[in-house]
Amino acid sequence: MNMSNERWLRDAVVEILGEEPATVSDEENLFEAGLDSVALLRLVNRLRRSGLQVTFADLAREPTIAAWDRLVDNVDTVQAEPAAKSVAATNSPKSVDNEPGQLGVMQHAYWVGRGDGQRLGGVAAHLYAEFDHAATGTAPAIDPTKLKLALERLLERHETLRTRITSDGKQDILPKLPAPLVVYDMRAQSSAAVEEHLDQIRSAFSHQALDIENGEVIAVALTLLPEGATRLHLDVDMIAADAVSYRILLDDFAAFYASPSAQLPPLGLTYRDYLASSKSGQEERTRLAAEAWQKRMTSLPGAPILPQVIDASATSEVPRVARRHLWLSPERKRRLTEIARQNGVTVAMTVATVLSKIVGHWSATDHFLLNVPMFNRSADHPDVDRIVGDFSSSVMLEIDLRKPLAFVERVRSLQNRMHADAAHASYTGLDVLREISRQRGETVLAPVVFTSALGLGELFAPKVTSVVGRPVWVISQGPQVLLDAQVTEFEGGLLVNWDTREDALVPGVVDAMFKLFGDVLGNLIDDPESWARPIELSAENAPARRLGDRDVRVVDAMGRDRPDHVAGRLLFEDEQTHLWGRADGNGEVTLLGDDSERLDVHGVSVWPIEVEEAVMSDRRVRDTVVVPHDNSFVAAVVLESIDEPDAASNGKALRAQLARQIPSHLLPGQIVIVDQIPRDADDRPTLETIHQLIAAQSGISDHVAPRTDLELVIAGVWEEILGIEDVGVNEEFIALGGDSLLAARVVSRLQEELDTNAVTLRSLFRSPTVAELAEQLRKDDDPARLDEVAAIVLEIRAMSDDEVASHLGEMATGATQAGTAA
Repeated sequence: MNMSNERWLRDAVVEILGEEPATVSDEENLFEAGLDSVALLRLVNRLRRSGLQVTFADLAREPTIAAWDRLVDNVDTVQAEPAAKSVAATNSPKSVDNEPGQLGVMQHAYWVGRGDGQRLGGVAAHLYAEFDHAATGTAPAIDPTKLKLALERLLERHETLRTRITSDGKQDILPKLPAPLVVYDMRAQSSAAVEEHLDQIRSAFSHQALDIENGEVIAVALTLLPEGATRLHLDVDMIAADAVSYRILLDDFAAFYASPSAQLPPLGLTYRDYLASSKSGQEERTRLAAEAWQKRMTSLPGAPILPQVIDASATSEVPRVARRHLWLSPERKRRLTEIARQNGVTVAMTVATVLSKIVGHWSATDHFLLNVPMFNRSADHPDVDRIVGDFSSSVMLEIDLRKPLAFVERVRSLQNRMHADAAHASYTGLDVLREISRQRGETVLAPVVFTSALGLGELFAPKVTSVVGRPVWVISQGPQVLLDAQVTEFEGGLLVNWDTREDALVPGVVDAMFKLFGDVLGNLIDDPESWARPIELSAENAPARRLGDRDVRVVDAMGRDRPDHVAGRLLFEDEQTHLWGRADGNGEVTLLGDDSERLDVHGVSVWPIEVEEAVMSDRRVRDTVVVPHDNSFVAAVVLESIDEPDAASNGKALRAQLARQIPSHLLPGQIVIVDQIPRDADDRPTLETIHQLIAAQSGISDHVAPRTDLELVIAGVWEEILGIEDVGVNEEFIALGGDSLLAARVVSRLQEELDTNAVTLRSLFRSPTVAELAEQLRKDDDPARLDEVAAIVLEIRAMSDDEVASHLGEMATGATQAGTAA
């Protein structure tokens, strides 16, 4: 063994693990010693910066110091992925131009998700925190003047805090911005007035969307309280700073505030430099990762199906996010860490497994994707760990609870899956979701997120809290997220937060889920023997359920009680039937149907009555009946009014709009518009007649060709970029194979061809059919001008290349003659 390499590796490992060198042996499995994927990524990056091009997969294959030393000695023979082109170390940033640059992967997703008109959209990705500080004398605990100066220096140091996101989805760095500070003096106000003020600030900041198009990515307020106390309000948009960058910002701010003359080491790298370099040299690495994912793509599940509120009329309300948290004391954290290591697993994967079990208990499917963010700074530059930006990506972690396993075996299985998937993280979670969406012809989300910040140090370091005070409120939110479970180190212990979309989930469900999560995690700490058994979860109120005047239980395939709002088989007096139902919060059971009526939709059992409820949530629908037809559901719908004479067009348009309002498994495969639902004398739908109506319309093409020059131009651009023909005006962009990257190309082309800035990614995702987008553009621009430009575009498209060249030549000649005459 090369002793210098061995010592270097050992020093790096023990520093990352926070262990004494003597406690880590050469042959010890480092995953069992507590090394998780976050720490392993840090080690990989450290090795790369020293000139050793090894990969996550190389180190994860045999996680011991001895094996890594052999690997380092033999690095030339390692089958390593090509490393990204390194950024040269300099004393000053390379970026000197002021041209707007491209957004990073997650930045782009955050920007697109801000737009409404998408399921779980209309939300800014941001992190808001409040800090209380008591005064030691008569002066305020935080001095407003020093605070402003520190903020000014922070904005000067980190250019991402001066980022403006342009309407076409690029980032433009502004040369200078004033300190984003507002000071409220409440020192002479009553306690009631102070509390009202603080509540208003908290409500506004917790759910706001900063004006990123005008360079507002950070907002700071300071409330001066009686007796010299202060409360600092800090909101940072994640488009400018990820979880690691947030810590860097706070550290630098604390340094600037504590010493106004402090000189931090200059940064020889900018975030724009990083993005530019990370795009170079990754093609082969991404190709190999893509191949690994493609082998599993058809077998990957979709999102967990949690009990959601389906109310299309409520989509215009401001989304509300709430936080629930539990804190494990340093002693309980130490005990959990010891038990996890004894079982050869990490604390992060232990918590992730508990989360998965709880989510699976309330999910309609026990095979789903968990969205796991990754924080990986892969450049070789020595300053890469000191700059601020969004370096995050994600892994789509497959959760399979279909077979019972002892808890420790389930954690080990999930940990192995995570390590294997993290090795192919250059094909990001967003790439995986885009491909699944393309294959299914609908938008597939992964709205349940598990974020581990273990290994990154304290969320708020002591040197930060000594300046800003103790954190008293923290909340985050993001687009396309139902539940974001986060685990981090806090005050020597372990903090677990759940940030959830309260408006999207059935009331009471998250409270029950979080309580059970805490109970299970606590039991694993108190009873180490429980790790050797499967975790059995049951519905607490199961005995009280009734269907009419009969006692009934709602159970899964293995006879386990299902929680409220989750479908299961009905069990009467210990006799299981072929009937399915679900209980509400009062213990009353609703009958869904029997085995013959349900269909499997992407691994989820669905009944016609559930689809009917989802369709009826749209207030334009007066009546509907849903029936199975050709392995899918067809909805016969009566509308309150019909805007167009073409019934097929209305059905296609209604389905496209419902796709943005209801979960995909409840979306009918086809919608047919009828004048009325035929019913018998008992007001029951006459299914035979309904099937005849559906059959009669099945022969009618629901394709509606572009009807105006503007629609023809839009459809033509879609056809070219998506590589398809005959786009109809009511077909949705995503269903045709589009994604956010292709959408950016569409927007750029339409802006150029129509000579308008009214086409934006936000408008495209808000109006995702040709007809809707054309209508929106007419509202946002001069319709007469658009019609004129569209006609010219179509005329040019009809010309041959020679005709275009000839026409341009005639125009140039005419312009020359006009100039001569003048």
